[in-house]
Amino acid sequence: MRGTVELKYCKYALDNLLKVRVLGVNIPVATFAVVAALCLGIRWLYKTKLGQELRAVGQDMAVASVAGINVARTRIIAMVMSTVLAAIGQVIFLQNMGVINTFNSHEQIGTVAIASILVGGASVTSATVGHALIGTLLFQLLFIVSPSAGQRLMGNAQVGEFFRVFIGYGIIAVALLIHSWERKASLERASRQPAVKGEAKVAGSP
Repeated sequence: MRGTVELKYCKYALDNLLKVRVLGVNIPVATFAVVAALCLGIRWLYKTKLGQELRAVGQDMAVASVAGINVARTRIIAMVMSTVLAAIGQVIFLQNMGVINTFNSHEQIGTVAIASILVGGASVTSATVGHALIGTLLFQLLFIVSPSAGQRLMGNAQVGEFFRVFIGYGIIAVALLIHSWERKASLERASRQPAVKGEAKVAGSP
């Protein structure tokens, strides 16, 4: 089986559907329209009952369960929706690339997407459409700047590429460490509160 397959019938299918030329640059209006529609759809979903349940389960599953939310069902819905949205993003990505790697094409975008949204200011428990858009812009600028910086500083563009990969994986690692530290700190604070209340009650008793 071939390692790569050319998508000659799908290449630029969405990009060429509707594009406008501005200052010598072709702007794929249809692609931006689809992305905008998905962003607006997600923003609308957050305002629905299901969106509130998804937010509650993402913040604290124990509290959500006490509030009467079916945590298992909500998590399944979240997984299915995330997979569908990721598939749509992958299709947009592949039609823009024009080729598909048969064995590892699904791995090409996952790390970049995670790093992008974290660069945009998202955390492990909180992420918005704005975080995704800002992070995508900043991370794509890193793609453009890092080879040029490596060429100018070290005389080798590949050094800049290594730096970009280091930044991408480093951001994910730092975000996970911060989340772990915050979670540990919150658990310690929660464990201290009953003890403090018990001491206050004993001190106030006759």
